[in-house]
This record gives sequence, structure tokens and C-alpha cells, in this order.
Amino acid sequence: MRRIYIIHQWVSLICALFLLLLTLTGLPLLFRSEINAWNTVNMPPPGDPMPLQEVWTALPAGTAAVTAAFPEKEILGVTPDGADGTLYFLVKERGGKAGRAHMRMGGEQIMYDVRTGTVFNRRDRVYRSEAVQSFMHTMHILHVRMGMEEGGRDFLATMCVLSIFSIGTGIYLYLPMMRRMAFGTHRRRTRRLFWSDWHKITSVFAGAWTVMMCVSGVFIVLYSVGIRDYHRTAHTMAAEHFAAVPQDAAAIPAEEALARVTVQFPAKDVITMHLPTARDGYYSFQIADPAVRPTDFALGEQVYLPAGGQGDPFFVPVPAWLTMASFFLNIHIHNHEMPAEKIFWGMLVLMTAAMIVTGIALWLTRWRNRISDAVEIAVQTRTNASWEEPARIAALTLILCIVPLYGHLGEIIALGASAYLVFFFVQAVRR
Repeated sequence: MRRIYIIHQWVSLICALFLLLLTLTGLPLLFRSEINAWNTVNMPPPGDPMPLQEVWTALPAGTAAVTAAFPEKEILGVTPDGADGTLYFLVKERGGKAGRAHMRMGGEQIMYDVRTGTVFNRRDRVYRSEAVQSFMHTMHILHVRMGMEEGGRDFLATMCVLSIFSIGTGIYLYLPMMRRMAFGTHRRRTRRLFWSDWHKITSVFAGAWTVMMCVSGVFIVLYSVGIRDYHRTAHTMAAEHFAAVPQDAAAIPAEEALARVTVQFPAKDVITMHLPTARDGYYSFQIADPAVRPTDFALGEQVYLPAGGQGDPFFVPVPAWLTMASFFLNIHIHNHEMPAEKIFWGMLVLMTAAMIVTGIALWLTRWRNRISDAVEIAVQTRTNASWEEPARIAALTLILCIVPLYGHLGEIIALGASAYLVFFFVQAVRR
């Protein structure tokens, strides 16, 4: 037991500050869409959700509108957003260099509202506060990669693994320590007892959620590495596959290429399309299984079609392990869309921060290990098994993290589980 305690103490200390960084930067990012909507004063109002197939039918009109409004721009790719019925056109200056972009993120993106026919260049956004925009950008790069590149990202993933190990050893220590003491007991006789009891309470309520976030965070890093390798491999395979196709044929229109892919893969959604370039003489599409909700992450698989439309589309499936990406990314990012659920997730973030801070306080008072028998006796006696509360809270945490992925009913169930956890916490700390 003492050996496990020492391991838990030092492993937790190693990863504590980095896990605290992830929680504190994750808190404002939790409300990023609301903050950005408030801070951007000239953004077109969002529309209602629309099926992706319906959004794609506006491709010819959107292309014409973007070309007319920005004749100096060259269209590189198009991505539909079913959440509000918008087509995003990735563009660059004619003869210029394209910025790094992925779907609706990065580069220069022009929005086309399918319902109103209006266009808006996202580079023309006007912010209520540049400081707020800079702050949110800083929070993002710190949360994703500590302000560094792949090295910072991979380092944070390592800290997540250590955090999982830290919480596991903490549960191992918690169960025998709480055999006699009622859950939620917080003693005030000494400073160390105060920090120790609050560390137990916050760890039980935040532990399972933190493990879920760390596991999904590690998988997101693995996904980012794997998907990059997949895209390189897929492009190489497409170049080899189309090597014998004549390149002098006139390019078919984008809407015709889109229709060819849609017919070939009727059960899939086309989630993005890149137009042929001088270097790559083919259309590049990403297709995915239809999402349950418009805001869900969808794993795109590459499909290629020669610019001239010769032959059938060429499909490159993703590696089997990458198919888990949708589950983990949606758990980490897209399973708390309701405002009330976001507030509860904010509470979980703060609970995790409290778990870390109380753990650090325990480490700083580690020389005060001698506790008198009189203090130990003055506690409420436990009437159930010490594993019951952690198991109940972990089960509810799994429910509130997973069931929202299955639609509106799941979101309501998750909200109910969240409300019960708040009630349970209040009951526990009132002892």
C-alpha cells in the first residue's frame, strides 16, 4: 500500500500542472461557439439544420455567387455544413499560395448561405474585442499543443496517460481508506485532513470524467497522426491508380463529379470536395456515414475521380482502428451541445481543477502525516461498501458522456444524469 501511495503521489505531481493547464484552457473552449458568436459583430445569422444532400444541391448557385463576388479568388474545395445550411468555399488568390486548411478550418473560407444566396468571407469578420479573440486563440493552441507543434501535442498526450495511471492508483488507495468513513465526510481538525477529505470527494466526482477526457484526448492525438498518414497513402494510391488515365481530357463540372460519387456511394454523405489542381488531376472527396446530429464529427474516407470523369470513382478505406475516431472525438467535443449540459461540463472542469489543487496541497503538507486517534474517531461511520459511490458516479458519468451521441433523447437522459450528480454532490458535502 505504501509503495502504491508513493507512486501515486509522484506520478500525480508530475502530471498535475499539465492536467491543470488542460482543464483551465478547456473551460473557455467549452463555450467557444457562444463566445465567438457574441464577439463577432458582422457574422451572418445561422440558419436551421438542413440535410447535407440538400445543401449540396446549391453547389452550382454557390459557385456562381462566390465567383461573381470574388473574381480574383480561385476555388480549391467545398464543404457543406448541415448545422445551418451553409457551403464553405476554400479559396486562394489566383496565382497565390493556399494556406493550410482542413474542411471548414483554416485557409481562406467564403460562406454561402443556401437559403438566402448571400456570401461572406470569414476573413472579413469584425470582432467586438480583439483581446477576446486573441485569448480564445491562445487557449486553443495551449489546449491542443501547449503553444508548440507536434512535440507539444504528443507531450500532452503522455501527460494524459500518466493522469489515467494517477487516477487508477488513487482509486486503489481510496477503497481501503474509506472502509469505515462515510462518503463525503470532510474533517476540519487539521489542515492536512481538510485537504485530504476534499481531495477524495473531488476525485470521486471528477475521476471518471477525467479518465474519459484523457482517453479520448490520447485517441485524438493518435487519430491526428493516423489520419495524416492515411491521407498521404491514399493520395499516393490515387496517383498510381490514375497514372494511365489521359490528363488532356476536359474537366467535368464539379456538380457532375459530385453526382457521380453520390450515385456510387448512396449510403454515404459527401462531407467535403476538393477540385482538381495542376499537380493532382482528379477530384478528391471525403465520404462518411450519415451523422446522428448535424454537429457530430464524421470520419471522412477518401474517394477520387479523374478530372475528365473517366472510369469509376476510386475509394480508399481508412484503417480499421481509425473507425473508432468518431466515437472518441464526439465524446470529447460534441456530446454537450445543450447549454445546460455545457454548464454541467463546466462544473466538471472546475471539479477536476479542484481535484488537482487539493492533491498539490496534500503534497505540500506531506510532512504532517501523524494524525491523532481522537481526530480519527470523530467521523461518521460508513454503512455501505466503499466502492459503491465511485461505481455509481462512474456509471452515471459514462451515461452522460455516451448517450448524447444517439440523438436528442440521449441528450435529455444525459441532462437528467447530470442533475442527479449535482444533487448527489450537494448531499455528500452536507455531511
